[in-house]
Amino acid sequence: MSGSRIANLVIAGVPKAATGSLFAYLAQHPDVCGSDEKETGYFNFYSPWRRQGPPPPIEVYAQHFAHCAGEPYRLEATPTYCYGGRPLITAIRTVLGEPKIIISLRDPADRLWSAYTFQHSVGHNAGIGSYAEYLDLLERRRRDGAELVPGDGLHGLHIGFYAEYLPDWFDEFGEDLRIVFAEDLRRDPQAVVQGLCTWLGIDTSVVASVGFDARNVTRPPRSKRLARAARAVKRRAESVNLLPPAAQHRLRPVYARLNAGEQSERPDPALRRHVEDLYRKSNQVTAELLVAHGYRDLPGWLRGGPAS
Repeated sequence: MSGSRIANLVIAGVPKAATGSLFAYLAQHPDVCGSDEKETGYFNFYSPWRRQGPPPPIEVYAQHFAHCAGEPYRLEATPTYCYGGRPLITAIRTVLGEPKIIISLRDPADRLWSAYTFQHSVGHNAGIGSYAEYLDLLERRRRDGAELVPGDGLHGLHIGFYAEYLPDWFDEFGEDLRIVFAEDLRRDPQAVVQGLCTWLGIDTSVVASVGFDARNVTRPPRSKRLARAARAVKRRAESVNLLPPAAQHRLRPVYARLNAGEQSERPDPALRRHVEDLYRKSNQVTAELLVAHGYRDLPGWLRGGPAS
């Protein structure tokens, strides 16, 4: 399989840190060809906990880029890669050769709340009645050393401990790894994308014409039962190739109009402080790691203050 037919630019995480927006922005560049669906999930097969069984043939992965026409970069974005472990990182190196890797970080306290609301929006965790219950369950699972279970919607707390998995990415990819911050992407997406284009060595002048509307904004469902049913149908259709990416793209706004509701629950400030305390040490270690790799303009949550 020729390396020119598979990805050489990967957004590897983190979930709920604007990876959908980042994928959409970069894929508008004429030198970047985005995969036919944002999350191919191919390298999750190499994670020791995420999926069972051997990975599909590389030709299956290449199909996601069959429409590409010689662009310098072929991009995919699967945010669950970030915490998939060393075997997954090694597989990306082995299969893709010398790819560029992007990881977007977000204040983990904000990210955890977003993960909670997202899981409800897709009909997961129906038996969990509040954010407090969700947090309590995740803390107990972490204390007990419970293994991560694919698709159970309970990875939220684990993902925010960036210091536990970022070192492996830096060790493997070094200068070919770029960290961006969701807070910067929200505040000034053009500057972030322009910086990435400079790093990638592609034309920065076209960035001014990129559409910078937000993507994949989480909306709570009116009906959790309908959300669960829609999620189950989607997964079943994908498993037998009955729901191609183009069809999914057309159906998403239809579903949103039918089942989008309003978020009635609000995070308790005391719970927020508790979550910040949970992540404090990890944030400190992450900040030290980033500074050691030349990052200087860190967001507030990595400087011991509020997100900026």
